[in-house]
Amino acid sequence: MIEDLIGQYIRSYNARDIEGMLDCVTEDVVFENISNHGQTMKFEGRDKMREVAELSGRAFSYRRQKLISLVIGDGRAAAEIEFEGKAAVDLPNGCKAGETIKIRGASFFEFRGQLMCRIADYS
Repeated sequence: MIEDLIGQYIRSYNARDIEGMLDCVTEDVVFENISNHGQTMKFEGRDKMREVAELSGRAFSYRRQKLISLVIGDGRAAAEIEFEGKAAVDLPNGCKAGETIKIRGASFFEFRGQLMCRIADYS
């Protein structure tokens, strides 16, 4: 069940299907993105997640996450994720429009009932 939900979330992300991503999370979902470039973002709620997903989707002309490995236990999961994307605009991390980004990172998921209530991405 957890593996299926994470798979659905990643497939929706790759397809830029924001509604599909939101179908995977609770109304009060907490999302965090922590970068080794010193940038951190944290927000709460499906409405804010929709807003950020729309903005970040426009920042890349192409983007894809690939699940490398997954460990599941006690309502939580840790995933090794490979991200590849082509910037559509100049990004805050110094990447220029047209450049390709490849990042390997980790995502941590917490669940409440049948949905994700917390997602934390580290790269």
